Amino acid sequence: MTWLLILRPLNLFQAVLAVWLAAFVINGLADLRTLTLLLFSVICINGAGNVVNDIYDLEIDRVNRPNRPLPSGKMSIAQARIYMISLFVAGIVASAFINLQTFFITTFIATPLLVGYSVWFKRMPLIGNLVVAIMLAMTFAYVGVAYGNFPAMVPLIGLAFGFTIIREIVKDLEDQAGDLSQGARTLPIVWGESATLVFISFLTGIFIIADLLPYGLHVYNSAYLLFVIVGVNIPLLSALIFMWFKPGKTMFRRVQLMLKYDIFVGLLAILLGSR
Repeated sequence: MTWLLILRPLNLFQAVLAVWLAAFVINGLADLRTLTLLLFSVICINGAGNVVNDIYDLEIDRVNRPNRPLPSGKMSIAQARIYMISLFVAGIVASAFINLQTFFITTFIATPLLVGYSVWFKRMPLIGNLVVAIMLAMTFAYVGVAYGNFPAMVPLIGLAFGFTIIREIVKDLEDQAGDLSQGARTLPIVWGESATLVFISFLTGIFIIADLLPYGLHVYNSAYLLFVIVGVNIPLLSALIFMWFKPGKTMFRRVQLMLKYDIFVGLLAILLGSR
């Protein structure tokens, strides 16, 4: 179970769902060979990235998440490093069997970004948040390139990027204690809570306008509009209100967890809206 937990199964499930959804949108589910290679490589690369993150966040997790596999002592650093390397290699090899472009993405973009995030970018104001958002958005780009239909992925890339960056900044609000103890310079530490909440409010406003555009531009149908308004935008606005009126670690944790699950509603909206 420890070997699975360190991969963060919910995050991997989100990535798997994103791949399946993207393949559905561009009618690629029938190509089982490509789909299988995509799923395997995405699971391996993202799983390896999560292991790297846990290795470099060990001291922070001793404060914020002491029950994780490494701070709890259930897995050693040496075991985690071997696991990480094996997953990266497996993911890159699988991508090479799809096409040259997917091999290039995993080898020269995804892997360096994931390692760089844990080693350097995560502790930089906003840069770390942007990298995480880019990585999730890149999943859709990866599928588009694999099937030779990148333009169809543009709306999904934009929505995934916007939603993820909001959640990541909320997560930084939750993790202030551990980040501060390790000298990380996240937005809440550099700007303070109030300024960070103002920025989140600004991003939320832009996102709510942007996520309505696919319906306005007739990319997706009315089912998409309904699910986005009820299942994404209203919860986002509600979360924003709660954070403003009752800020604190407990509230920030509840909101970031809600956002982690709420992205599945956004994916469902795209699924139904593209039918």
